[in-house]
Amino acid sequence: MRIIDAHCHIHKKEWVKVNNSRDFIIKHFNFIADEQVILSNMEEAGIDQTIIFPLPSIGVDLEKSNHYTVDIANKYPDKLIPFTVIDNKPEYWLKKGAKGFKEHSFGQRIQKDNKGNDIFSQKFKNTYKFMEEKQLPLLLHAGVNKVERLKEDILKDNPKLKVIVAHLGADYLKSNKYMPEINNISDILNELKEYPNIYYDISTIKEKNILIKALEIIGVGRIIFGSDFPYEKPDETLKRFKLLDFLSERDKERVLYKNINIILKEVDVDG
Repeated sequence: MRIIDAHCHIHKKEWVKVNNSRDFIIKHFNFIADEQVILSNMEEAGIDQTIIFPLPSIGVDLEKSNHYTVDIANKYPDKLIPFTVIDNKPEYWLKKGAKGFKEHSFGQRIQKDNKGNDIFSQKFKNTYKFMEEKQLPLLLHAGVNKVERLKEDILKDNPKLKVIVAHLGADYLKSNKYMPEINNISDILNELKEYPNIYYDISTIKEKNILIKALEIIGVGRIIFGSDFPYEKPDETLKRFKLLDFLSERDKERVLYKNINIILKEVDVDG
C-alpha cells in the first residue's frame, strides 16, 4: 500500500531572521528538520512521498526557505513534493516546481476597520484566484475565524479552489489544554461539509473518537494522512492510524494516498 505524508515541515536554523523572536513557533521549535532527517523518517515508516513546506513563521526568511524547498524537492522528485508558503508571486513558484501552497494564520485573521467592524484581509486575493485557475491546492492552517474566511472570502470569490484544512480544522483551545477537541472539530466540519472541494488532514489528531466523528460528518473521501513532522514522527502517526480497525483496507488506501493524489491530479479515485 502506498503512503503519502501530506503535512511535513522542513526547516534550517539559518532561516530564522531574529533569534530572539517572541514568535511562538520559533521559540518552541527545537528540532532538526532538514531533508536528510525527513528522508530517514520516510524510510523508517515506509512512506513513499512527503509534501514538504517551510516552517510558516514571520520570524523565518520565507523567500530563502521557499527556494530551498523547491530546490531540494527537485533533487528528490520521487520522494518530496514541494508546497511553498503563500505569497503574491505564485506563478514564479509554480515555474520553480511548487505543487501547492501553505498558509498558516497570517492573512487569515479577522481584521477591524476604524469603527471596530470585522473586515477580511485581501492580502492573497490574487494568489487564490491564480491557484483556482491552475488547480493548485491550498493547505490552510487558519485561526479561529477559518469558517468565516473560507465561506465569506476565499471560496466566495474562488468557489472551485481546492483547500486542505490542517488538523481537521482544530482550533487548539486553551480550555482543552491546546489539544484538538471533538466538539470544536465537529462544529467546524458541520459548517464546511457542504463544500466538496475542502479536504482535511489528520495530523495532530490522536483520539480515535475524533476521527470517527469526522468520518461520520464528511466521509472517508475527504480525509488525508499527515504527520506534522517534526511535532510527531511519521512512523508514530502511521502506527496509530493502522490500529483503526473500523476502517477497511480500501478506506485506509483513500486516506493514506488516494485522496491526496486526486487533489494533486495524479490518479482517479478508483485508479
